[in-house]
Amino acid sequence: MRKFKAASAWVAMAGMLALAGHAFAHHAFPAEFDVDKPVTLTGVVSKLDWVNPHVYVYLDVKDSQGKVTNWALESWPTGILHKSGVNRDMIKVGTPLTIHAYRAKDGKNLAYIRKFTWEDGHAIETWFGGREPGQPN
Repeated sequence: MRKFKAASAWVAMAGMLALAGHAFAHHAFPAEFDVDKPVTLTGVVSKLDWVNPHVYVYLDVKDSQGKVTNWALESWPTGILHKSGVNRDMIKVGTPLTIHAYRAKDGKNLAYIRKFTWEDGHAIETWFGGREPGQPN
């Protein structure tokens, strides 16, 4: 019995250490995105990764010259989006969307979603607090 308890403790400790790596690897919003660089993108959903810890919406955005640029748009986990009123059926490939977001600090075509707006004008805000653009840190 004593050997079983010791082995169980080692297994539990190894599991916690393995999970700790994931927790430390996870980023904070201000480390990657800039609230002072808002962007509004209108395009068509080309891909949806409805997964945790973050949902990703890939949007094909056409510029005034007709050139299409693909944006990766990060959002909350699936459960938080559900509670906000957004579900995967609303963001199918081919869905036209306007997304209000905050750009990545590194200038890549990556942004964090603040609000979804559909063609019919229906909009859902998914920004829950934090600093607003123009406010001091």
